Amino acid sequence: MDIDRLRRDGKGLVLYFVRAANCPICMRHVRTLAGERLRERGVAAAVVVPGGAAEVERVRRVAGDLRVVSSDGVAEHRAAGLDRTLIMQHSGTLLFDGQGREVYRLTATMPQGSFNAAALSKAIDKL
Repeated sequence: MDIDRLRRDGKGLVLYFVRAANCPICMRHVRTLAGERLRERGVAAAVVVPGGAAEVERVRRVAGDLRVVSSDGVAEHRAAGLDRTLIMQHSGTLLFDGQGREVYRLTATMPQGSFNAAALSKAIDKL
């Protein structure tokens, strides 16, 4: 995944890695992230979906104007340190600063623990 390309001219980039395209908790987090008006704060955002085009399209329906990209199976999830526990794909939120350095990470096996809008907003304020 080309973080610089996703970040573009923003002062940062949020990546939210969903567990699965059919995970209702992950989709709730995607909707919350879409409502955060990150672009107005100068931050780009993308949702990373394990799977292919069908999974990306499913998430795109709820993602509003957020960019949705495929994890090409689960390759991007693994590259970000998000593994599997039994059948559960880990999910998480990562924030990169304007130089592409990771400055915030919240990951979990269960999707309830992989997104915190208030903590993410505080981290964005520090950019």
